[in-house]
Amino acid sequence: MTTEDESHIIRTSGRRMAKGLAIVVIMVAFGAAIAVPNWHNFAKNPPPVSTITTKTASSTGAEGGTTTSAAGGGGGGGGASTTAASSQSSALPAGATAITILAGASVQGNPGFQPADSKVPLGSKVVWQNKDTTVHTATSGSGPSDPNSGKAFDTKMINAGANSDPIDITNSKVGDVVAYYCQIHPYMTGKLSVTAASGAASGAGGGTAGSAASTSPAAAGGGAATSGPALTIPQGASVQGNPSYEPATLSVKKGDTIQVQNKDTTPHTVTSGKTLEDPNKGKDFDSSIIAPSASAQISTASLKPGEFAYHCDLHPYMTGTLKVQ
Repeated sequence: MTTEDESHIIRTSGRRMAKGLAIVVIMVAFGAAIAVPNWHNFAKNPPPVSTITTKTASSTGAEGGTTTSAAGGGGGGGGASTTAASSQSSALPAGATAITILAGASVQGNPGFQPADSKVPLGSKVVWQNKDTTVHTATSGSGPSDPNSGKAFDTKMINAGANSDPIDITNSKVGDVVAYYCQIHPYMTGKLSVTAASGAASGAGGGTAGSAASTSPAAAGGGAATSGPALTIPQGASVQGNPSYEPATLSVKKGDTIQVQNKDTTPHTVTSGKTLEDPNKGKDFDSSIIAPSASAQISTASLKPGEFAYHCDLHPYMTGTLKVQ
């Protein structure tokens, strides 16, 4: 074939076309070989301001979320695995104060917590609702460099679309202002202002309903109200590997009232059950949160003779055994 001036038009040969197609096919195959096997990782680990979600039918209408185990012990913000304090939305406890983590909160400059300054009645619980598309925490303190970071409370990681576990503001009194922040996005900050309780004060910390053994916190720094076997939480117990409870195995007689003394510098609990996941956790006894230098009593009058494992709800690696004779 020629043009009007009789010059030849150079056309692609079949061999050259085959080479071009082969290059395209190889590039597509190479990309697919990387993307297809790792597609689930792309979905599980999105950038901070976006995520890939799969909508599933739900009879309860609750927002979906990746199911993860509760982050128990260890430092604030989780351990080696990406665990979270809560994996799905749930109803708020009666009287709890709700704080929203707004959509887009992970972008610096956007509003983070709403309200940023929350009023919390003394003795009530606080729940953070994560409406963003990435995980967050609510950790007491002014920031990561605060030496008291996480000592008052730490929600651990809250999944996108999930609620935190109900949080008690420990060692607080009316008029206190507690600063907090997100450990993952430290520029997200908020405040909790403790106000007078709206109703009649209930027992400090409130024991688990239906518990077989009654518990009652004693005044911080005060002596035990009654005599009985002593259980001590030693200084440094919150550090994993240190002694947790002294004695580690406590033997008592049915009907004794155990005197628990927290000599550590951080709050602890004495809660029946082997782990946080124990379905019977707290049903036999639960001291609720014992502030540093404070004490609590645990009655064994309703316990049957036998051995009872227990742990600290705030530091689940702290465990002990109670023997009732």
